[in-house]
Amino acid sequence: MAKKKITDKIQAKFDKPQFQPGNAVFFSWLGQKQYGYVTKTKKTNWGIQYTVESDQKRRYPCGLQIEGIKSYEVGFIFLEESKQLGSDECAARINQPRTFTAVSIDAGGQENQSQDDDRSNTTDNGIDIRKTVTRKRSGSSTKNDVKPSSTRVSNNTANTRKNTKSDLDTAIQKQKDFLNGFIKKD
Repeated sequence: MAKKKITDKIQAKFDKPQFQPGNAVFFSWLGQKQYGYVTKTKKTNWGIQYTVESDQKRRYPCGLQIEGIKSYEVGFIFLEESKQLGSDECAARINQPRTFTAVSIDAGGQENQSQDDDRSNTTDNGIDIRKTVTRKRSGSSTKNDVKPSSTRVSNNTANTRKNTKSDLDTAIQKQKDFLNGFIKKD
């Protein structure tokens, strides 16, 4: 992909601070769009770097995106959108609870459930979001289903290691020999 030609007018915007500390902005970090406050600015070789603090008190280094051109790829402030919304509207959106969608890892599947940032267990209309809806799989057998587990799953064909006292003594001696290699001898 060919790089876009940056006009002198746009380059001047990258080099001049567009936001001051305390301004609320609309930004993106690793593709996730969010709102936050500019906490400080710093001059770099590619333009002005803004440190943006989100509502979870996380700080992100950001550049700018002006007319689709980004000064920094990982994190950037949407200049046009932030100016259009205004600092007051962005600040109001920072304080609004965000909604996330839960992702299921169950092989049988679950319907997606929403939950608020405040970790409340009920939605505004009183529905308990901890309850999930699962679908039954028809015609499947549970005999060969693999269940996720934090413990070791063993089947009949697995070979188990038999440790003896001599194996343990040998392992301890190997470790001693290894560590003695680091000791200086006068």
